Amino acid sequence: MRLAEKNLCAEAAIAGMREEAHGEVLGPLLAARAPQVRSADATALRRAGWHGEARASLADPSGGVRACARYVLRQDGVDPLPLCRSMCADLRRSMNAGPDPTVTAGPFIVPAAPAGPGECGSRTDAETLRSLPAHPLPAVRVRSVLGLRALDGVDRERPAPLLDDPSSAVVRAATRAPQPDTAGFPEEWLRIRTAQDQPRAVRVAALRLLRVAGLHRCSTC
Repeated sequence: MRLAEKNLCAEAAIAGMREEAHGEVLGPLLAARAPQVRSADATALRRAGWHGEARASLADPSGGVRACARYVLRQDGVDPLPLCRSMCADLRRSMNAGPDPTVTAGPFIVPAAPAGPGECGSRTDAETLRSLPAHPLPAVRVRSVLGLRALDGVDRERPAPLLDDPSSAVVRAATRAPQPDTAGFPEEWLRIRTAQDQPRAVRVAALRLLRVAGLHRCSTC
């Protein structure tokens, strides 16, 4: 089934939803793979009076679904920011759960949670995310870096670990800004990371930072 058809089906299911069948309709749609379907469902939670159910969607992988969840909660008089901060606090606690925190802290692992403070917080919320780029789960590190960038909160004194992260997604996120900050990246340190034996994501990131700094002279990378 094409995405447009899935959206139409979801909208039809929501439009024809009986009050006693809210759980039967909304539950499966919230777990749908297509973010557009989850977005429609998150908005429908308000109509059903299920404002509290929107809390879980604050950590949805899709930015559109997260925005819908924040809207639904605000319509019910709930500020979503403290909830986002609480999810990030759970992630910080899970960092002490061992190499695989999902084993002992499963219910608290919501990798997209760090996106929340970046989307609806202020620069002071950077402290909420400060330690999360060291989280053992790559998905958490990616969202943390993006959240810190949105808040202009990336540590400019110690940015190097982000470029050396074993996850290529984290490396890309660390240099995704249109004009990433190049302070704290020594030229020689960057040039070492343009070598062919470096992971491709690291080479690309290092070359980009050299170009931004006006130092790109490598013709063999």
